[in-house]
Amino acid sequence: MGLDVTLENGVQLHWATPIFTRKFDDTEELNARLAKIILEREQQDPGVPKSVVHGWHSKEDFFEWPHPEVAPVRDFVRHAMIELTSATTGRKEGEFGGEAEFIAWATILRKGGYNSVHTHPGCAWSGVYYVDTGGAAASGGGDGCIEFNDPRTAVEMVPLPGEPFGQRRRFEPESGRMYAFPAWLRHGVTPYMGDDARISVAFNIRMKEFQVFGVGDKPA
Repeated sequence: MGLDVTLENGVQLHWATPIFTRKFDDTEELNARLAKIILEREQQDPGVPKSVVHGWHSKEDFFEWPHPEVAPVRDFVRHAMIELTSATTGRKEGEFGGEAEFIAWATILRKGGYNSVHTHPGCAWSGVYYVDTGGAAASGGGDGCIEFNDPRTAVEMVPLPGEPFGQRRRFEPESGRMYAFPAWLRHGVTPYMGDDARISVAFNIRMKEFQVFGVGDKPA
């Protein structure tokens, strides 16, 4: 099944935007080691100016860091890519293929830090994996939540029952959880007000020579 859905009452849903979310199991020890590695890297690397305000953004070379803890995060990213691609093509893994390039960087937010609204041009999917939430829960108040804007133009101009269009969607951080989404979807992070560092790994996926295999076809 692709992104278009026909409901039983004759209503059809179109132009859906997929957002992947999953809490990966047994990541406590992994995250503790990743947090230590990223905090140490912050001391060695001045970082690069991107969308992070009052925080730290590493170079986009996380998957090249010489630590065994990097590999599981890469596996999580690959899993998200497969699930999103399956949802958008309506095909199972093995029924599509292509060349995927994974790019990732570590980020640290401290009290008052946030990410300005942005997109990731030239990429297929983007996302974030939370290593350490900093000990502060968002509690539904928007504290350091990742926030997505409705991508449709002018949908808020005419009020409709239930106000279904033009609303922002917020998702709370949780250690071990990943969110992934189309790279064109405008997103940011609301101000984080916790006392400890909030640590995450963000990523982009570029895809080349993508193809969907027909029935009976096999990848080359």
